[in-house]
Amino acid sequence: MPSNVIDSLIKIVGAKAVLNADADMAPFMSDWHDRYHGAAHAVVLPASTDEVSQIMAFADAENIVVVPQGGNTGFMGGATPDETGNTILLSLRRMNAIREINPQNMSMTVEAGCILQNLHDITEEKGLYFPLNLAAKGSCTIGGNLGTNAGGLNVVRYGSARQLALGLEVVLMGGKVIDLLSGLRKDNTGYDLKNLFIGSEGTLGIITAATLRLFPLPVARSTAFAEVRDVEAAVTLLHRLQAASGGTVEAFELIPADILHVLFDKFPNIPQPLKTRGDMNVLMEIASTNPASIVVDQNGTLPLNQIMEDVLASAFEDGLVIDATIAASDAQRQSLWDVRESAPESHKLSGNVARSDVSLSQSVLAPFYAEMVQGIKEIDPTIWICGYGHIGDGNLHFNLVEGPNSNSDFDEKVPQLYELLYRNVAKYNGSISAEHGIGQTKRDQLATVKSPEIMDTMRAIKTALDPKNLMNPGKVL
Repeated sequence: MPSNVIDSLIKIVGAKAVLNADADMAPFMSDWHDRYHGAAHAVVLPASTDEVSQIMAFADAENIVVVPQGGNTGFMGGATPDETGNTILLSLRRMNAIREINPQNMSMTVEAGCILQNLHDITEEKGLYFPLNLAAKGSCTIGGNLGTNAGGLNVVRYGSARQLALGLEVVLMGGKVIDLLSGLRKDNTGYDLKNLFIGSEGTLGIITAATLRLFPLPVARSTAFAEVRDVEAAVTLLHRLQAASGGTVEAFELIPADILHVLFDKFPNIPQPLKTRGDMNVLMEIASTNPASIVVDQNGTLPLNQIMEDVLASAFEDGLVIDATIAASDAQRQSLWDVRESAPESHKLSGNVARSDVSLSQSVLAPFYAEMVQGIKEIDPTIWICGYGHIGDGNLHFNLVEGPNSNSDFDEKVPQLYELLYRNVAKYNGSISAEHGIGQTKRDQLATVKSPEIMDTMRAIKTALDPKNLMNPGKVL
C-alpha cells in the first residue's frame, strides 16, 4: 500500500472523516445480506463535491480502486469492495444537503447522501411529493438509488429512479466534475450522459448530486388487500382498477400465501389482513391530488374508496376476487403496508433463501408463475414459494425460502432453482434484474443473457471513462 494514502486522505477531508481501524470500517465492508466481505485502505467520508474530486484525482494518480457506497442497503453486493485491500471505500453519507427546492419547477436538487425518507419528509412538509418509495427508505440514499436505478412500490405510476431524475452531478476517475444538474424536462443536445450514469452502479463515476422531479402531494388514498383467484386474476384486477381510477394506481403488489407464512412466523405481531391466508393476494393503492377526493358523498364514503369498492364488487361477481378489505384509517393502511414492507426482512431472518429480482411483461406473468411453481415443487415440495412484488410494472421478487419441513440441504438445490428461474425468464423474454441491479451477484449471469455486441459496447463505454478499471471493478462487468 502506498505509504501516503492515509495522510493524503486526511489532508483532503480531515482526520475525523477517514476511518482506517478495522472496527470502524467493518460496517462498510460487508453487504446487507452479509454474503460479501471486503477490505480497504480506509473508509473516506467527503463532505463536498470538491473533496470527492480531490479523492478521485489522488486515487487515479496512485492507481487505487474506489468503491462508492450510499446506505449500503443493496442486494447484489455492488457496494462491497473485494478482499485485496487496494481500495478507498468512498461513503457519500456526509453529503446530505438539500441544495434547492423549486416549487415553480416542481424539482429539487439534493446531494447523494440524502436518506430517502428524509426527502419524503422535507418535500411533504411543503405540500410536494417525491414518489420513489422503497422498503429501505429509512436508510438508503438517493445516490445509491440512482446508481442502481431503484424502482420500488410506485413505479407503476411514476416510473423508476431514471424517470424521476432531471439531472446529475458526477465526478469521474481523475477528478473531473460533470455538471448535468439541469432542471429541464427536455434537452436534446447530444448524448444523454445523465442516463448513462444512472444504473451504472458506480462503475463509471460518482454521483454526488441530482435534480429530481417533484409532484403534487396526494391528499387522499384508498388502500385494499384482496385474495384473488390466481395471478391472471390479479393482472385483470390491476387493469380494471387503472381504468376505473383514471390511471391513479400508485402501487399494486402480488403477495402469495407462502410469503404470509414466512412473514407471520418472523413478525407475529403484524395483523393478518384477512381471516384466512389465501393462496394468492394483492395489496393495491390508488391516490388523488384533487381536493374533491376528501369530500364524502351522501353515504359518508370517500370518492376513492367508492371506486375501490365498485372495482372489488365487480371483480367478486366475476370470480376474480375471493375476499377483500379496504383500509378505513391511516393506521389500518399502515398495517396493510407492514405486510408488504416487512417481507424482505422476514426472508433475511429466515436464513436459507434463494433471492431474485426479475421482470416480465404483464401478459406472461400468469404462465410464468405457474411453470415456476410446478418446477419448484418437482425439485422440493417443501420450499416456500415467495414470488411477490410489483406486478403493476411486471417486477417479481421470486424468492425461494427453505421450508420448515425440509430434510435435505437447501444450498445444494439453489443452482438448480436458479437455472429453472432464469430458463423461464428467458423463455418469456424477461429480464434477470428489474430494479436491484447486477453488482457482483449477477455479473456472470449478465454475460450469458446479453448478446456479445451489447457486452462489447458496455465494455467500450467502461474503458473510455475508466481506462485503468479503478471504478468499482468486478461489478456489472
